[in-house]
Amino acid sequence: MKRIFTLILSLFVVAASLAQSPEAVLKSIEQYPNLAVTIGSTYPSIPLGEVAQTPKGFKPFYFSMVGRHGSRYEIEKNLECYDLLAIFDKADKLGILTADGKALHKQIAEICKAQTDNNGEISNLGMKQWEGIAQRAYNRFGAIFRSGNLEAKSSTSMRCVLSMVSFNQTIKGLYPKINIYQNSREVELQMLRPLIDNPYVSADAKELCKEYRTKGPWREVREKWLHSGDASSFISKITTNREALVKECGAESEMNLAYLSSYILLFAENFEKGDRSLLTRLFTPKELYNVYVYKTAMWVNSFFGRGNEYVEMRQSHMRPLVEDILNKAQEAIEGKNPNVANLRFTHDSYVGPLLSVIGYDGCVPQWSEDIEKAATSFNHALISPMAANLQIVLYRNKRGEVLVRSLLNERDAYLPIECKTAPFYPWSDFCKHVNGNMDYLDGVQERVLKKHGK
Repeated sequence: MKRIFTLILSLFVVAASLAQSPEAVLKSIEQYPNLAVTIGSTYPSIPLGEVAQTPKGFKPFYFSMVGRHGSRYEIEKNLECYDLLAIFDKADKLGILTADGKALHKQIAEICKAQTDNNGEISNLGMKQWEGIAQRAYNRFGAIFRSGNLEAKSSTSMRCVLSMVSFNQTIKGLYPKINIYQNSREVELQMLRPLIDNPYVSADAKELCKEYRTKGPWREVREKWLHSGDASSFISKITTNREALVKECGAESEMNLAYLSSYILLFAENFEKGDRSLLTRLFTPKELYNVYVYKTAMWVNSFFGRGNEYVEMRQSHMRPLVEDILNKAQEAIEGKNPNVANLRFTHDSYVGPLLSVIGYDGCVPQWSEDIEKAATSFNHALISPMAANLQIVLYRNKRGEVLVRSLLNERDAYLPIECKTAPFYPWSDFCKHVNGNMDYLDGVQERVLKKHGK
C-alpha cells in the first residue's frame, strides 16, 4: 500500500507540473522555486518517483539515451553576475541597501568569485548527477548492461565529454566486465548537434531560421515583459531608496534587477553556491514566475514551439539525431547492433527540440506572440534541467513482440498513441508516430523554402 501511495503521489506531482496554464506553472514555482530558472535548474528539477511496472512476460534488452551535460558554471558571454555586482557595489556605497540587500550583495560577490575562470565548465555537482543517473540506470536495467557492449558518443564540449565519462566510469565500476567504447569526434557532431552541424540543411534554410530568430516581433514583447513587470516586493526588501537604486546604480528597471538577482542565485546552485533561503525570503512566487516567462518564451518561440512555420522548419533539422536513435534500436531488434547500449551526450539546445519532435506529452509547447501563453504551454524546467536525459528502452517477450518505453529525466514519458500497455508502446507504433512527426516537419520546411523561392 505504501508503494502504491508513493506512486500515486509521484504521478500527481508530475501531472501538476506538466499542466499547461499560467496558474499551473505559478503553482509549480511556489512548490519548487528552482523551476523559475528553467534550463539552469539542477538535476532533478523535482524529486524522482516510482515508475510503471514492466508488462508481464517482457524483459529489457536494449538501452538508448540522449543526455545533456551535467551542472556547469555560467558561460562567459552570459556572466551577468559581474554586472549585477557592480550595481550592488554602487548601491552599497550610496548606503541605500537594507540588511537583506547587504546579504544579497555579499552572496552575489561570493558567486562571482566562484565563477571566475570557470567558463562553462562542468562542476563537481554536474559529474555527481551523471554518476547518480548511471547508478539508477544500472539498478533498473542491469541485465542489459551485463549482456554486451556499451557505445557512447559526446559533443566535443568538455562538459559533455566529462558527463559521458562520469556515466561510463560508474557503469564500469558496477560491472567491470563490460566493454565500453567512447569517443568525442567532429564527425559525430552532425548527429549530436544537428541544428548547427547538419550538413544536409541548405544555407537558405539556415538563413531563414536565423533571420526569424533574431528579428521575430515577439522579441520586443519579451523585452517589454522584462522591464514592465512588477518587482515592487523584492525591491522594497533590499533598498531604502528605490529611485536611486534604479536610476543611479544602473539597474535599468526594477524587474530587470529582480530577474538578474533571482537568476544568478538559482543558477549558482549548479556549482553549489547560492542561498535558497535568501531567495525564498526576497522573492514572491509571482516575481519568480515573471522570470520564468521571460526565459522560457525565447526557447518556445525560437527552438521548439509548434504553430510557427520557421520554428517548425528548424525542428526538421533534428533528423540526423532522430534517425540515429531509431536506426540503432532497429538494428538491436534485428541482432545487427554490436552494442546493447548507445549513449549520446549533447546540450539542452538538442534535448528540448528532440522531445518536441518525438512528441511526448507535455513536451510540445505552442508558439504564440503572447509570450506568457507560449511560456506556460508546458513546464520548461521539468524537461530541460542540467543533466536532462531521455532513456529509450526496448523490451521483448518470448513471442518476439517488442515494446518501447521512454523515461524522461527518469520518469515515465507518455505519447499520444492509443495503447493498453502505455507507457510501453509497440515498437512499430512508436516508429510510425515519430516518422510521421518528422515527415510533417520536413513538409513545413519544403513549403517555407518554396514560399521564399528557395
